[in-house]
Amino acid sequence: MLKHLLIEVIGHVSGLSDAQLEQIERSLPATKALIDLLNKARPIIEQAEALYNEAQPMIDEARKEWQAVGPAAQILLDVISHHLNKGHSPTEAAEAVRAALGGSMQNVAQDRGMDRAINLVTVFGGSGFVGRRVVRHLSDTITKVRTASRHPGRTERDNVEQIVADAHDERSVEAAVMGADGVVNAISLYVEHGGDTFFSVHVEAAARIARVARRAGVKRFVHLSGIGADAASPSPYIRNRGEGEAAVQAAFPGAVVIRPAVMFGPDDAFLTTILRLLRTLPAYPLFGDGRTRLQPVHVDDVAAAIALVLRQTQRPSPVYELAGPRVYSYEELLRDIARTAGSRSVLVRIPFAFWTAVAGLAETLPHPLLTRNQVELMQIDTTASDSKPGFDILGISPRPLEEELKARLKRTNEETRNAKPD
Repeated sequence: MLKHLLIEVIGHVSGLSDAQLEQIERSLPATKALIDLLNKARPIIEQAEALYNEAQPMIDEARKEWQAVGPAAQILLDVISHHLNKGHSPTEAAEAVRAALGGSMQNVAQDRGMDRAINLVTVFGGSGFVGRRVVRHLSDTITKVRTASRHPGRTERDNVEQIVADAHDERSVEAAVMGADGVVNAISLYVEHGGDTFFSVHVEAAARIARVARRAGVKRFVHLSGIGADAASPSPYIRNRGEGEAAVQAAFPGAVVIRPAVMFGPDDAFLTTILRLLRTLPAYPLFGDGRTRLQPVHVDDVAAAIALVLRQTQRPSPVYELAGPRVYSYEELLRDIARTAGSRSVLVRIPFAFWTAVAGLAETLPHPLLTRNQVELMQIDTTASDSKPGFDILGISPRPLEEELKARLKRTNEETRNAKPD
């Protein structure tokens, strides 16, 4: 059939007679043999086409599964590569990953969406800077919220339960997640002290909470990390943040990682410190040359996003990067804040080596204003990636830093006026 079709096409294009075409055919034995072979292969080709059409739906489903588990697999590969690059043997690298995961690798189950309502959410670190705001947002829409921390605070909401929990103790974690439909891990550590190391908190404890939550049948798990987390980083803080993401997503397939940029808001350690120093120091010391790029985000916007991810019925993305509406260089940010605050402080560039030394001394204080991990983060850009979903896909418009700054300055001025004697 193909042979005759080929002859007809050539004859139509060339205008040659059938006799002339047959003569050409006899002079091209290899071409004739190829055409004969294609004729014989035609049934096989048609069968393969039918099999491909049958497999297409399965291919689409497999692609969706790998979109969910792929980032976790990539992070695990990064963790292993990091240990191998440090000269460790493959066995040692595998053992490091196994330790981070608590020796448990769960099979990836299909995420069929939210098949039951989220009625109870446990928030680990629920009394912290981000955690307590997550609790507030959740308590407005969720039947019951349970905050789990070593030092629980007060609550005036009837549907919020405060319990004491230690993320380093498995039984304590089990009690905290019992009966929960959703779990949020908002525990963070910025200064190592005693048994609380970056690895024990951001990797081991995070994996423990995720593993226990999976075993307890929790439907949705959200893990708070940060933009810049990198399992291959030489910085212990940044590296353990990245390894923690891998540990969580391996222990709880389908876990959602939230990576916020540097956060600001009432009682923060970012904008509050900058304002205080700009007002009191005639010369403000810059980190390095001030060119590091950052994209500050309001803590309440991050909390609102976490609450939304927990409540949504459709399958969420495995990773969200949440950042504010504007990217600054560090120097540009300071100049904008100083101008709005009316500060005349002069910006002075200070090498990072000096900052590292100062931060090391500051960490010996009970409440250090600067830590080495903050210095390390200031050496890398912490801006949202275009390849990761963020606020836009969640339908949230993040508020600009300028809005918070003006509101804070207004409150400060009012408090100053009210404090003056009549």
